[in-house]
Amino acid sequence: MKFYIEEIRYCGPDGRTDKYIDFDRFEITTEPTRTNMTGEVCLDGWLGMYDDVTRYAHGGYDSLAAADYAIQNLLGDEYRLDDEPSEFPDVLAVYRPGRLPPMSDETLGIWLQDVDVPADADNAALRRQARDLASELEDMGVSVSVVRIWLCLESLRDDAREELED
Repeated sequence: MKFYIEEIRYCGPDGRTDKYIDFDRFEITTEPTRTNMTGEVCLDGWLGMYDDVTRYAHGGYDSLAAADYAIQNLLGDEYRLDDEPSEFPDVLAVYRPGRLPPMSDETLGIWLQDVDVPADADNAALRRQARDLASELEDMGVSVSVVRIWLCLESLRDDAREELED
């Protein structure tokens, strides 16, 4: 039996929404990877795109351990194995990039509603606050980049400034 690695990525406009924020994955499967246009077996490279989802093949392996090792080399230390089994019987394992699942923009916006952002905060203060919040979110088991948090804090600060002017 051979084992194959397929990378699946969402590349559409809604990448930070709840539906797609943790969509990207690498799967180890017992079925050879095939192009989506011709259905031909393709073990290395681009397989095609459909509905803003693109697929790539990353080789065929003689053992599950060899395929697992290949994924570790592709993703480095920053990956996690899905706990839930796939709905497809030929998919043996699903790996997601990142040590922690990411938080969507919608969920981040809701979470930040209770955060106090002073209208007079300068950019340095916002960066410090963003780092602290990113650390807090990581402790909660999710990841959000400091830059994404900082941009949201800037927007909240600008809203606070507008309220003062009115």
